[in-house]
Amino acid sequence: MSRGLPEKVSPLRMYTCRTGTGQVLYLTTLDSGVFSMASGNASWKNITSSDFRKRSIYSKEKKFRKISAFSADPDRPGHLALATKHSLYRSYNSGRTWTRMSMNGLGRKAYITALSLKNGRLLAGTSFNGVYRHRNGRFHRWTQGLPGEPYSSSLVFTEEISCISQDSAGTAYAGTAFGRGAFYANHNSGPWVTAGIPLHGDSFSHVYDIIPCGNTLLCVTDSLVMSKTGKTGKWTPLDLSIFKQMVPEQTGARSLVLVDNTGALPALCIPLKSRKSLSAPAHDRRALYASVPAVRKKTGSLIKTITGSGFNAIVIDMKDDFGNIYFPTRNSTAREISAARRPLPVRAMLGRLRNAGIYTIARIVVFKDERLFRAFNSRYAISNTRTNRPWKGNPREYWVDPHSVFVHDYNISLALELEALGFDEIQFDYIRFPSDGPTHLCGYPHRKDSDTYKSEILADFLMKAAGALKIPISTDIYGFNSWYHFGNWIGQDMEEFSRIVDVICPMVYPSHFGSRFYMSGKRELRPYRIVHDGGRRSVKLIHNRIPVRPYLQAFRLRSPTWGNCYIRYQAEAAEKSGCSGYTYWNARGDYAIIRRAFRNRKGCND
Repeated sequence: MSRGLPEKVSPLRMYTCRTGTGQVLYLTTLDSGVFSMASGNASWKNITSSDFRKRSIYSKEKKFRKISAFSADPDRPGHLALATKHSLYRSYNSGRTWTRMSMNGLGRKAYITALSLKNGRLLAGTSFNGVYRHRNGRFHRWTQGLPGEPYSSSLVFTEEISCISQDSAGTAYAGTAFGRGAFYANHNSGPWVTAGIPLHGDSFSHVYDIIPCGNTLLCVTDSLVMSKTGKTGKWTPLDLSIFKQMVPEQTGARSLVLVDNTGALPALCIPLKSRKSLSAPAHDRRALYASVPAVRKKTGSLIKTITGSGFNAIVIDMKDDFGNIYFPTRNSTAREISAARRPLPVRAMLGRLRNAGIYTIARIVVFKDERLFRAFNSRYAISNTRTNRPWKGNPREYWVDPHSVFVHDYNISLALELEALGFDEIQFDYIRFPSDGPTHLCGYPHRKDSDTYKSEILADFLMKAAGALKIPISTDIYGFNSWYHFGNWIGQDMEEFSRIVDVICPMVYPSHFGSRFYMSGKRELRPYRIVHDGGRRSVKLIHNRIPVRPYLQAFRLRSPTWGNCYIRYQAEAAEKSGCSGYTYWNARGDYAIIRRAFRNRKGCND
């Protein structure tokens, strides 16, 4: 069933739409576009528009953006809707031509995860803003009754909408991710009401599809396919284990598609369990972060804390938040802009750490760089679109343009020097766009294509770095990227990054989340809940592809339950969530509480 598809295709989902002459199958992919196959045909037809292409300043391959949502209108043959994460398109002729839709009411930061077309009525589901109805050329939010998580006094995130559908009676159905179930609502009366789907086995189970089929409702979750008759009927699981057994595990397949050739049932896309790729030697590293002053003053103490606490790795600043460099560099740019500071004795230091059995990680801050910001008449700085001067956000934050090839090459050249010096891993931090200050005034003088997603240019940098380096690379990301797809907010798309780097490091410090986030339940268990759920969600967001190594909090900030248990709860949560190690952060390198917490693990009761 692969005739007509590219040789190296990564399918995402299959959809079916009945027509007067049979049915049409649609296949969405990760980077090859979208394809269709009508009844009676034996070959797929490419219906991808060039508008869907992935923007890249380096790659010459003809790749396309992820098709994050798709729908075919069963009442209007040939009417299609499609999303490429942050962009929407419509076709009225079976995909021969596509028209880009206005995001009016949604905004360019929205990540579209589900679409439903029925008799011309369009619904859109998103990663963190719920469901929208399209009316009179504008999207209107429709979230009352859907599950969400308060973040602050002014912000509530709605759980990711994983699928959406409509029936002929005017009822809409929405499935959600991470164990929050499925819901239904009448188009005219709302609000959303729970559909009562039993989520067996996994409390973080996704609802992958919910399909009205006459008087029957079908639902696909991580572990089950269920059906029920009418709104008051009971959900009955369907035994599809025989089909799952037909897919060899070594194929690496992510889903099983069942197609009813009679046309009586729609195609069912059933998820298969994914396996983690253990990226040795980066797997299972339990680390401490060390700033340059901490390494200069107390390398011996850090080694004792690491080995005495059962850890096996250290993260050391080699290029800090201001662009200062602390290793013996030959880089001409670093010398010209006075970024090269008094270097650490790197080779001797690495030898000492290696003798203690400690894995060494060099941290490089990339796009936050005061030295490069001020150099060359601020040629590489983000600009202010109102004043045409260099843009400034928070005090003491200086950002360079992530679109600049010069900025990319500069940081990669430093990473290559650190690899040659003997570090085991390179960790890139501040792989993002600014989040604070008047970001609506940010201008990017080195941007070649105004339609480039923020995540695409960051992926470009990481791809180039991964191609240049032989040792593992990791990247730090904001903690809330563990919860939702936020790709066009600050550019950090965990799923996309996981296809490039060896380790993802979400910063899930409990103190750094909103004042109302995860505040239900026992307050002393909040650190555990945040780290555990962040880990579980991260692993699912990246399909268990590479290790997740979260940053944990070892500093007393906005932490009323601070103490040994606060520290241990985080480590236990990371371990039980499926993460691969962790890193504790204390800016001053003061890890006395780590020594106390891991010397005696008794005394914390769940």
